[in-house]
Amino acid sequence: MASQSKTEARRSKILKAAQKVFAHKGFHDATIAEIARAAGVSEGSIYEYFSSKEGVLFAIPLEVTRESHELSQVHLSLIRGAANRLRALVYMYLSLYESNPDYSSVILLTLKQNQKFRETEAYEMIRDGFRNITAIIKSGMANGEFRPDINPYVVRSVLMGAVDHLTTNWLMDGRRGSLTELVDPVLDVVMEGVLTKDPRSASDLHWSAWQRTGRASGPQEA
Repeated sequence: MASQSKTEARRSKILKAAQKVFAHKGFHDATIAEIARAAGVSEGSIYEYFSSKEGVLFAIPLEVTRESHELSQVHLSLIRGAANRLRALVYMYLSLYESNPDYSSVILLTLKQNQKFRETEAYEMIRDGFRNITAIIKSGMANGEFRPDINPYVVRSVLMGAVDHLTTNWLMDGRRGSLTELVDPVLDVVMEGVLTKDPRSASDLHWSAWQRTGRASGPQEA
């Protein structure tokens, strides 16, 4: 048991080191030797866990994605309303990226461009997260909270496209400002187009509540 725990701790240490090295040097310029030095292990130790540098790269998002998915399921089970659930999800994504800039850099600036990553378990877990967003949007359409004529896949793409774009600009701009302060500005724009606004409908209560919530300042131009 102690041996297994030590093995998992070393593997985690290697991934943390690789995450930093990849974020600061880029995948192609980074070397296994640099990752080993950053992790305080031998190069041979890395090959005990991973078959290649690409294998190290693909392993980075797996644990984080799994933990984030489990956490989101717990929080979403306590939240009522599709709009509120979407807001919570956007907050969780931006908070994760803001708290883990090296991870954000690896995900958005390296892995997003890698076609082979689409064949990994981590990517499938990320897709599960996207499917969850689609399901929330569809539930809002079904209960009358959202307009029945919207395209849930387009709405999802707009939301996640905004998250990715804002985070990428934040990374490229030296991480100035707070990503989580942009949650309400993003949701304001999207909700304007999807919420039911008919005052005769019960869902108008959701719209009124949304309009009354305090908003953070909008994003700076990039």
